Amino acid sequence: MNNILKIFRFTSTFRGWYAAMSFFIIVSALLNFVTPFVLKQIVDVITGELTGKGGNINIIYWALAGLLVSDVIGTILTAYSMWVGDRLAVKLQTFLSSKFYQHVLALDVGYFDNIAIGNLSNKLYRGIASITNFIQNATNNFLPFFLTAFITIGILMFYSPVVAILLALLFPIYTMITHRSSVAWGKHEGQKNEIADISQGRVMESLSGIRVVKAFVGEAFEFVTFAKARSAIETLTNTQSKEWHIYDFYRRIVLNVVLFLIVSYILYRTYHGIYTLGEMTLMLQLVNQARFPLFAMSFIIGQIQQADAGSKDFFEVLETRRTIRDVAKPKILAWPTKSAKGDALVFDNVSFAYENNETEVLKKISFSLKYGEKLALVGESGQGKSTLVNLVLRYYQPQSGKILMAGSDIAKVSSDSLRKQVSIVFQDALLFSGTIAENIRYGSPTASDKQMREAAKLANATEFIDGLSDGFDTTIGERGIKLSGGQKQRIAIARAILHDAPFIVLDEATSSLDSKSELLVQQGLTHLIRGKTTVIIAHRLSTLSGVDKILVLQGGKVAQFGSPSELLRDSRGLYARMINLQKTLLGATEEERAKALQQYDLVG
Repeated sequence: MNNILKIFRFTSTFRGWYAAMSFFIIVSALLNFVTPFVLKQIVDVITGELTGKGGNINIIYWALAGLLVSDVIGTILTAYSMWVGDRLAVKLQTFLSSKFYQHVLALDVGYFDNIAIGNLSNKLYRGIASITNFIQNATNNFLPFFLTAFITIGILMFYSPVVAILLALLFPIYTMITHRSSVAWGKHEGQKNEIADISQGRVMESLSGIRVVKAFVGEAFEFVTFAKARSAIETLTNTQSKEWHIYDFYRRIVLNVVLFLIVSYILYRTYHGIYTLGEMTLMLQLVNQARFPLFAMSFIIGQIQQADAGSKDFFEVLETRRTIRDVAKPKILAWPTKSAKGDALVFDNVSFAYENNETEVLKKISFSLKYGEKLALVGESGQGKSTLVNLVLRYYQPQSGKILMAGSDIAKVSSDSLRKQVSIVFQDALLFSGTIAENIRYGSPTASDKQMREAAKLANATEFIDGLSDGFDTTIGERGIKLSGGQKQRIAIARAILHDAPFIVLDEATSSLDSKSELLVQQGLTHLIRGKTTVIIAHRLSTLSGVDKILVLQGGKVAQFGSPSELLRDSRGLYARMINLQKTLLGATEEERAKALQQYDLVG
């Protein structure tokens, strides 16, 4: 039940709304007791008239008027409280989703390495639904039910302690049975949620990669995987429902027997003249009213159990802590003027291993890069090239060593100020659904139309944008699906140009393009990196042209570092061997080329 307490603590900002709702609910619940007392008065007056004891018809008129007034007031309060409840519900949804999304956006990149996005969104929506439903039910149902039960037993105690005690005994018995049913329900619900999260995550992945699914005729496999998950959920639901209804049968039997005894007792005492017909009517009405809180007990405990289970994953995500945080008073990283001298980037004995992985990806890496220089990272796949760039961006944090940018330890500067100094173009151009203009402006939301168009021109993107029916306002679909690889890459370059950062990272931005597209993209990259300090992840040897320094990674260590001419002098070095391999491949057959490339996990 810890999560229930978390719900109230987490949403305590709405306590004023809860208080207002509680007031309306309490008044409405109290008005429900007007009817039994009014009916008692009316029955007693009519009985007195029929038995010759006399009765005052005016009492009936006043009683009926009071009944009408209470009903009207109750209707007004109910309508108003429901309106307030609707407003509270949408405010809660906004609050919960905003807190969740804001927190998730702030989490480390490493967190997303181990979770499916569909799984994450499922936790968000289930958490919001369970918390919102619980709060609404707590104000609209839980409070009036408990209040009604308490007042009813108190009034019955005045007229008949026996009836009050019998009715009071029903509540703990009913609660105990309901608790057991809810525990059984919650156990199965947790299992269902786990299966549903995995299944929904897979559905999101298959829809996002629909082209791969269709290319490999994977529709049947994906559907069978989904169907198996649904079948498992159905099986769990059948068991869950069976257990719940068995417990519900026990609840209803106990309720029927005890209420039968209570009604029989009241009728017996009335028959023997101990109670008047009015008192009998009052007590029967009160007993009947008490049935609703009793019936609601299973609903209330069930809702509490569902809220506890449904909000569990929601709070687990919110309680996930960032491992990479800014220091208490971080510096603002400021890039010096273009004429600055010295080192723009320094790796000082840096070692890194991914979480829960004892093997170090990078081992005591040390090198430096001066302002305006271009560095190529070379090495076989899996040697740590991308990891090195991720460390520069503080997506991850090294276990030892220091990384300096513009003379500052990046661990002591704010992440925002660090990343504002970096423009990056990934191998896979990551675009968002929306228009071309919106994607380019992602690099600088406040940029003018003129600046945005100039960036597109420098990226060689206007060549195809102007040919589109809606130009810059063309919608490109999810992840830019309506554009070719070269077009997407040029949009990404325009975004980076508009960002106008002094430090550039190129994750082999042309490796997956055809020759024509590569040429157009390369022209855009030339504008992007001109005069900027640049790090290039090189998968193709052709990428190495024009760089000032080459860092060769092998086994997570620096195998070679220096200018291309310096590295070529070492004939036994990896760089010289790769260059010789490239020359060999120029006149080789396909078979000879494939055999030669087996030495290196590189694109020749």
